[in-house]
Amino acid sequence: MPSITLTKCQGTGNDFLLFDNRAGDRLSYPTLARTACDRRFGVGADGLLVLLRPAPNTDADVALRIFNADGSEAETCGNGIRCVARFLAREDGERPLAIHTPAGIVRTEPVDPPGMVSVDMGIPVLARPLESSFAFRGRNVQYANVSMGNPHAVIFVEDDIDAYALDELADALSSAVGKPSGINVELARTSAARIHMRVHERGVGETWACGSGACAAAVAAIARGRLVSPIEIATRGGSVRVAWQGPNAPAFLTGPAEIVFDTVLELRDDVLASA
Repeated sequence: MPSITLTKCQGTGNDFLLFDNRAGDRLSYPTLARTACDRRFGVGADGLLVLLRPAPNTDADVALRIFNADGSEAETCGNGIRCVARFLAREDGERPLAIHTPAGIVRTEPVDPPGMVSVDMGIPVLARPLESSFAFRGRNVQYANVSMGNPHAVIFVEDDIDAYALDELADALSSAVGKPSGINVELARTSAARIHMRVHERGVGETWACGSGACAAAVAAIARGRLVSPIEIATRGGSVRVAWQGPNAPAFLTGPAEIVFDTVLELRDDVLASA
């Protein structure tokens, strides 16, 4: 039976399976994501990162496609991009990289201490007006609409973020805004120069962290005058730092990433179906 090598990696508890397919093997990536990311019948992960050769007309070092655990494709992934940088460091050492994603070229560079990576996540797009509302359990809930190349809805709360049914909240918001494929939803509580955050990622559910979600929460907090840059974002899986200088400026995400292990996965026939 054919097999491939997968690398398990994680950034603040947001875990991925990385498939280096620069050789160009033809596989069904959505099917591979669904089977390999299954936490009971597969290896288990929040998503699948697929490395490909970059197009010759770009200055990228590598191309990246990102698939959620349900097989849907995502535009960008801050934690996953840091994992890609650490994976490629095994070949050429720690160095600045240009990674081509569906959201455009993303640039990374290693920073101190070792294991930390800074990512230029691009210029955020804030809705006008920034805030909207939707009905949930008989009350209106305000959220800030921010795009980091993928859609985010940031809900600021003043009480315990663990007191909320986040998945239900995310489903209600996705339905209210007419996004059947879902939207990334962040619950955020500000404190001093820190944001405590929970996140529901479309195509996955609640995860331990989300890099683009951390950026969206920080950008929304700065835009609303709640906090100033840089901001620490604390999640269940650990903390990252986001710096943003305001409109027309990129957001920079800095945090750890780790290669956990390599494994060999035998491929089912349905993964090979599109070959």
